[in-house]
Amino acid sequence: MLPVLPVFLLGAASAPLMKKLIRGTVKGSVKLAVDAKRVAHEINEDLSDIAAEAAAEKFAADIQGEPAVPSPARKTSTK
Repeated sequence: MLPVLPVFLLGAASAPLMKKLIRGTVKGSVKLAVDAKRVAHEINEDLSDIAAEAAAEKFAADIQGEPAVPSPARKTSTK
C-alpha cells in the first residue's frame, strides 16, 4: 500500500498546477478565436467595400454610356 500513497499525493499536489495550465490553454484558445473572428470580419468589410466601389463605377459608366469593362468580341455568324 505504500507505493499507492505517494502517487495519490502527487496527483493531489499537481491538481492546482494542472488547473492553471488548462485554464491558461483555454483562455489562449478563446483569445485566438476572437482575434481570428475580428480579422475575418475586417477582411469581409474590405471585400464589401471593394464590391460596392466596383458596382458604383459600373453604374456611373452605364449612366455615361461607356462600357466600364470591355465586352468580348462577338462572333457573327455568316450563313
